[in-house]
Amino acid sequence: MYQVAVYGKGGIGKSTMSANISVSLAEMGLKVMQVGCDPKHDSTRLLLEGRAQTTVLDYVRNVPVGRRKLEDVIEVGTSGVLCTEAGGPEPGIGCAGRGILTTFDTLKKLGAENLDTDVRIYDVLGDVVCGGFAVPLRGEYADGIVLVTSGEFMAMYAANNIMKGLSNFDTGKPRLIGIILNSRGVEGEDETVRRFAKAAGTEVIAVIPRHKLFSEAEASGHTVREMFPESDVAAAVDSIAQRIIDVRDGKVSAVIPTPLDDDQMSDLAAGREIRPGCGNSIQARSGCSGCGRRNSIKETNVMSSCAAYGAVAAYLKIEDVAVVIHGPASCMYLMDTARAKSVLELFSRGMYGSRPNHNLFCTMMDDSVSIFGGTELLERTLRDVVSRGYRDVAVVTTCMPGIIGDDSRAVVKRISDENPGVRIDLVEADGDVAGEYNDGFMMAADNIVGMIDTSIEPEPGLVNIIGTSFFDLHTRAHAEGMTRMLSRFGLKENCRFLDETSTDSVRGFCRASFDMMINDTAGCRELASKITEHTGREPFPVPVPVGLYDYEEWISMVGRQMGMQEEASKEIRYIEGEYARFIREHAPRFKGKRIIIMNKLTHNVDWLLDILLDLGADIVRVGFVPSPRKAGCTIVSRHFDMITENYDTDQLEVDLDTLDPDLLISDLSRPVRGRCRSARFSKIGVGALPVLEYAEYLENVMRLPKDEGWKGGRKV
Repeated sequence: MYQVAVYGKGGIGKSTMSANISVSLAEMGLKVMQVGCDPKHDSTRLLLEGRAQTTVLDYVRNVPVGRRKLEDVIEVGTSGVLCTEAGGPEPGIGCAGRGILTTFDTLKKLGAENLDTDVRIYDVLGDVVCGGFAVPLRGEYADGIVLVTSGEFMAMYAANNIMKGLSNFDTGKPRLIGIILNSRGVEGEDETVRRFAKAAGTEVIAVIPRHKLFSEAEASGHTVREMFPESDVAAAVDSIAQRIIDVRDGKVSAVIPTPLDDDQMSDLAAGREIRPGCGNSIQARSGCSGCGRRNSIKETNVMSSCAAYGAVAAYLKIEDVAVVIHGPASCMYLMDTARAKSVLELFSRGMYGSRPNHNLFCTMMDDSVSIFGGTELLERTLRDVVSRGYRDVAVVTTCMPGIIGDDSRAVVKRISDENPGVRIDLVEADGDVAGEYNDGFMMAADNIVGMIDTSIEPEPGLVNIIGTSFFDLHTRAHAEGMTRMLSRFGLKENCRFLDETSTDSVRGFCRASFDMMINDTAGCRELASKITEHTGREPFPVPVPVGLYDYEEWISMVGRQMGMQEEASKEIRYIEGEYARFIREHAPRFKGKRIIIMNKLTHNVDWLLDILLDLGADIVRVGFVPSPRKAGCTIVSRHFDMITENYDTDQLEVDLDTLDPDLLISDLSRPVRGRCRSARFSKIGVGALPVLEYAEYLENVMRLPKDEGWKGGRKV
C-alpha cells in the first residue's frame, strides 16, 4: 500500500484536492482509502454526498474498547473510496494533535492495516503546528507528500514550514512528490510559486484553475472529478493522480526538499532573486520561561490508577530490569510511593531474602518540554541507564509524551541499535485512551512474555505459577502453605509469572514441566493466554485451589499427572476428615444466618459459597459488580444459578433494607449504617485449610453487635 499525505495552509483547498484525487485514483482502478486528519472532520464530505460521518475520536470517547469495530468508523464513498475522519476534542480543551495519534493507533488496533487498499490519502490540518499533526509525515505513514499552495505569501510560508517538518522526520528517502498550485488569481501567481518550488528543490506538478465547477460540485455534495469528468479541472486532477502512481511505481522520483530560510522567504515575498540558503540545520531551542501554572477549566472524573502505572508495576516485579518513566517527576513520585508501601510491607514480613532493588528512573519532563518535545530527555536517560550496566530496560510513556507527539519508538530503536546486547522494551501507555492499571499491566506483559526462551526443554519436578496478583501468597504462612502443597508431589516452583522474579527466571520459564494459574480470574486467564500464544504451552486445567472441592479436584489431577494417585487419595482422606470435624463444630453459629456477598469479579467465590452452604448459612444474594475492563467476560461458577450479574450499590441498598441480612461480605467500600455486620475478603491463601480459618473470622464478626465499629459508617 502506498501512502500519501496532503498538506497545506488552512483553507487552501486540501480537502477538496484530496477528495478529487481519491476519486481519480479510484477511477483508474486503484483501491483507495481517505483519512481526514482535521478536527473540522469535513475531508470526506464530498465523497459521501455531503454527509458528515462518525469520527474516530467521537467513537473512541463513546464506545468501550471491547466493543469497537473497524466498520463503525469507515464508510464507502464515491467510486468505492473508503472514508474515515479523525475528528477532534472539544474546542479549547485537550490537544487535537494528540487526537491524530489516537486515531492512527485506533485504526491500527482495529485492523485498518489489513484492509485491501492500494493507496491511502491523509488529508491533514493546515500548518504543522505540533508533533501530533506531524505524525503523517513519519516514514511509517507517508511514502509521499503533496503540498497544496497558492501564490499568497502565507500559503507558501505554510508549505515551507511543512517541508521543515518533513526534514525533521527525514527517513533518508525522497518523499516530496511536488506542489499543487491551487490558483487564487493573485498577480504573477504561477511565476511566484514556480520560483518557490525551484528554490526548495521541487516542482509544481499541477495548476488547478479557479473555476465555478468547484462551487457547483460542492453545493451538491460531490467532487468535480465525479460530476464533470471531461472538464479541464478533472484533467488536472487526473495528472496529479497519475503522478502519484508514477512515483509509487518508480517511474518518476520524489525529492528531499531544501526549505527556505527567513531571508530567502523575504526575497520571495519582495519579488527579488532568491539568494542562496544558509543550510537546513535545526537550531537548538531554549526552554520557555513563560510557561506558568494552569488551572482546570472543566471538571472530569479522575482515573484511580493509569495504564502507565500498571506497566511500571509489572516491570518492577522483575528485580534486574531498569524501568524508565518517560514523563514528569510527579508521575514517578506517585507511582513509586504506591509501590514502596507494598514492597516495604512484604519486606517486613520476610518475603524477601534481601532488601529489594529499586531500579526506577525518570526523564523528568517539565512544562517547557510539552512545547519543544522530550525525545532528547528520553535519549539522555536511556544512555545513562545503559552506562550503569543494565541489560534489560523498559520504557513506559506517560500522558505528556503522547500529547506532544514524542517519537519514543525512534529513540528506543536508536539506542537499541547502538547497544546490541541491551534489550529495551517500550510500552506506550500514555493517556487515558490506553486505559487503567490493568490495561497497562497487560501491555507490559505482552513484552515480558516475549522474553521467555521457548527453546529450553522442560525438566521434571518444576512448576510455574501464573497470576496478575499473588496477594494471597504474600504472607509467610500462605507461602509456606503453597510450598507444602507442591512438595507432597515433589514439585518446586520454577517461576512466578508475574511476581517478584528475575529476567533469568522469566527466560527459563519453559524449564518447568507444567504451568498453573494462581486463580481463575479474567486477568489471570488473559495472562495465561498470552503465554500460550508465545510458547504453545497450555496451562494446567485446574488453577491453584482454594477450598475443599477445588483442592480435591486439584490433588486428584496432579496425582494422575505425576503417577502418584495413592498419595493423592491419602491427602484427600485427611483433608475431608479435618473439614467434616470443622463443620460439626461451627455449623451452629452459621445455621440460618442470612448473608449477602458482593464481588467485583476479582475473586473466585466458589470456595466461600461452598463453606457457607456446608455450614448451613442462608445466602440471600451473590452480586457480581460490572467492570468496564471485564465487559464480555463469562462468569464461571459451580453456583451460577445463585449469582446476580450486573449488580450495583443501588441494588445493595435495596437488599440491605428488604432482605435483612445478618452479614455482608464485600470487596467494596460501602457504609451499611448499622443495618448488618460486615466483613471483607482477605488473604485466604491456598488449599482447603485456610478457608476454615476465614470461616472462623466470619464467625467472630457475627458475634459483634451491628452498631459496633464506626457507628454507622463502617466500610466493607
